[in-house]
Amino acid sequence: MKRLSLIVLFFGVLVLTMARSSVTPAQTPSVVSTRASATVIRRTSTVTPSAPATAHTSLPKASNTPQIVNPSPAVDDRHLVATPTRGWEYHPPGEISVPILLYHHIGESQAHPRYFVSPQQFKAQMSSLWKWGYTTIPISLLVRAIQEGAELPPKPVVITFDDGYREVYQEALPVMEQYGFVGTLYVIQDQVGVSGYLNADQLRKLIESGWEIGSHSKTHANLRKAGVNLVEEVINSRLALESLLSTPVLTFSYPYGSASPYLKEYVQQAGYTSAVGVGTLSRHSRNTAYYLSRLEVRGGYDLLDFSRLLRGENPP
Repeated sequence: MKRLSLIVLFFGVLVLTMARSSVTPAQTPSVVSTRASATVIRRTSTVTPSAPATAHTSLPKASNTPQIVNPSPAVDDRHLVATPTRGWEYHPPGEISVPILLYHHIGESQAHPRYFVSPQQFKAQMSSLWKWGYTTIPISLLVRAIQEGAELPPKPVVITFDDGYREVYQEALPVMEQYGFVGTLYVIQDQVGVSGYLNADQLRKLIESGWEIGSHSKTHANLRKAGVNLVEEVINSRLALESLLSTPVLTFSYPYGSASPYLKEYVQQAGYTSAVGVGTLSRHSRNTAYYLSRLEVRGGYDLLDFSRLLRGENPP
């Protein structure tokens, strides 16, 4: 009986020993796995702590209303874009004071310096507009404010180009995009795609960038001269541009700034909502919607001349 008890005890100890040895290998991988997991977490926390914060702080806060802040004098402002700070305000219908700038060429010319603003001058003028707190608006928004009332920025300005030269796309667009500026381009319809002028694809890219396209007639004929086909110059030029670009063409620029009461009425009846000419005034009303005065920016103007032009003063 005593021998039987010893045998049972022996087998019990043997079973217990085997059970312990079978548990230990199963526990070991879990310890290694825990250490490996802790190492990965530490790498994540040490590699990426500051990158997200830097990315977020460099972006402007979202806003539905574009506004302006002045850049620091120590910063190279050629690569800055206007940052929202102030809200737009509603302007009731009626008279309004907004400068409309007129450009032709962005380039160099000894033969016709009046119509050529150098790329350097243009960059300086756009930078100054931005620093002085101006916000560009399309011509349609100005007209809507006059006719119906609309929200406008604190210092609106309209930038227009006549004729449709290729420098508008090559020189003006990149500079204006740096400041969030948009323009209105008046195209001579039968010059689209001709050497030195914008082609249809370039015009479409301007539209995609927020620009508006207007008609500058079909052939740039003086519309007040006898024998000019007004149907072709005024009506069909609009229809052709709308068909080519798949966008409404609702504003007209008189060639040479030459208009008459009859022409203004004709342009209105042709379906345009506004027309522009050349002048010295920045004050616009419902009575001037079909001859909105534009301030011609001439080649050779320095920034003092440019600032005078914006204030309605005639540069010397």
